[in-house]
Amino acid sequence: MTLTVQQIYDRYSVRDFCQKVEVKRRLSDDSYEADWQDIEELSGVELFDNSVSNVSYQIANNNYNFGIVNVGNMTIKLNSKNGQFDDESNSSSIFFGYVRHGSLIRVKQGYVDKYTDSSNPEDVLVEVFQGFIDDTSNSTKVDDNNLIQSLYCVDLLNFLLKKYTVADMGSLSSTTIETLVYEIMNRSEFTDFIAVDSGNIDAGYNATSFDVSQYEGQTQLLSLFEDLSIGNSFFYVRNSTFYFQPVFTGVTSTLTVDERKLIKFSGYDSGISKVYEVFVWSDEPTITYESSPNKYNRSQTIDIGGITNNTQRQNMIEYIGSIARVQRREFSIEIPFFPNIFILDKITIVSPQIIPSDAFIWGVSNWGEDRWRKSLQADNIPSSAEWLVREINHSNSKTKIKVQEIV
Repeated sequence: MTLTVQQIYDRYSVRDFCQKVEVKRRLSDDSYEADWQDIEELSGVELFDNSVSNVSYQIANNNYNFGIVNVGNMTIKLNSKNGQFDDESNSSSIFFGYVRHGSLIRVKQGYVDKYTDSSNPEDVLVEVFQGFIDDTSNSTKVDDNNLIQSLYCVDLLNFLLKKYTVADMGSLSSTTIETLVYEIMNRSEFTDFIAVDSGNIDAGYNATSFDVSQYEGQTQLLSLFEDLSIGNSFFYVRNSTFYFQPVFTGVTSTLTVDERKLIKFSGYDSGISKVYEVFVWSDEPTITYESSPNKYNRSQTIDIGGITNNTQRQNMIEYIGSIARVQRREFSIEIPFFPNIFILDKITIVSPQIIPSDAFIWGVSNWGEDRWRKSLQADNIPSSAEWLVREINHSNSKTKIKVQEIV
């Protein structure tokens, strides 16, 4: 049986990177091919090693305004010396007879399993990006020598939620956050591309009297969903499945980072700047939350247009306050490339506890000649603690992760 990405990463220090770019081409009637096609097999040319230079994910950089997991849009550079990746007007293109703009792109990355059967190595891959080709972007272009075609690809969920408006959804009958999200997502505009299951929709605070009529018909669904999630939930697509999940709950333990995997420690933040202890509802000053004790007295106004019931407003603002009032330490680490990790995963970091006398007091930590160096303020990071993943960036055979303390 082939090893998993996780097993290869945990067991072996030498790992061969591999990746696959696949496409579902758009037809003239706006439908799509039934199956994913390997771009290398379609075009007859191999991918460049740096075809995909960067994959990133992040969530809002504060403790009260949550929402969509932001997947960085991607530019894919492809060998197109014979026009293989030009638009559909070129008969030599894989898109001839199809429509390049709006075609689906999927990127998988991983390692070669040369350990299970050394005579028959196999690529072991996980999905790291899915989106649509955007021909309207200036980044979709060919280079000056007419050899390299760059395709700018927009994150799938972000694209779909911006494409449709509240009016496009017709008459919506649901009044709770969870049922409203499911009613919107469980239709062909979305299920043609991603799996939607009510069991994956679990709001942090499920307001029970949400009034969608408070939003103008031309409001993008992305704006509506951001309101639905303020202070309580994140929404995202992972492995072609839609999730709407509570803040800081339901996270999966993914990875243990010890001295063998830790390349760099940097960006330690005590978390004070993200603490808010006073909240006021924007158009109803009697709806408030104040932390006890109130150490920093930092305040924020909350406005969620669809919650008009004062009891529900009070419940929501107290839920938001209970999260935002907590101080959580943060820092970044670099590890060898590891694609099988996602925002809101939970990781364990076993950090070295010996600090040399000349340790940095501030600044970026690095590997010394014979021992690991880290900034002095990092010494209060407990060994074997668990941390929530807030940002991920895969590039240049490394993965940079920003983590936040789970309190």
